[in-house]
Amino acid sequence: MFGESCNNNTHPRCRFCYVQGPTGPTGPTGPAGGPTGSTGPTGPTGPTGATGITGPTGPTGSTGATGMTGATPSLTIGTVTTGAPGSSATASITGTAPNFILNLSIPQGPTGPTGASGPTGPTGP
Repeated sequence: MFGESCNNNTHPRCRFCYVQGPTGPTGPTGPAGGPTGSTGPTGPTGPTGATGITGPTGPTGSTGATGMTGATPSLTIGTVTTGAPGSSATASITGTAPNFILNLSIPQGPTGPTGASGPTGPTGP
């Protein structure tokens, strides 16, 4: 306990008492090149940043090679039905390439106005 701070001179090994002064200024940084400590663990990934501006459009690429000529499709009319008055017309395509079948449903039109009466026919026998 010699040299340690004490409250009074009654301690058996205390030869003097002192009052601790304020902390002094920080000393200068030591020379570079000293030992470096080990790298700590990697921290968690931060949040994704905002999307940046879109860059300019690049140049048009060269034209690709011409593809093979495909089979010419064949279109056959399948069923044609009359739909209810006021309904929508419908169409469907069935079959497999290149042979397709077109099926239609066309709505019935409204009843037209009554026509004019015809002339009286000849008297019968």
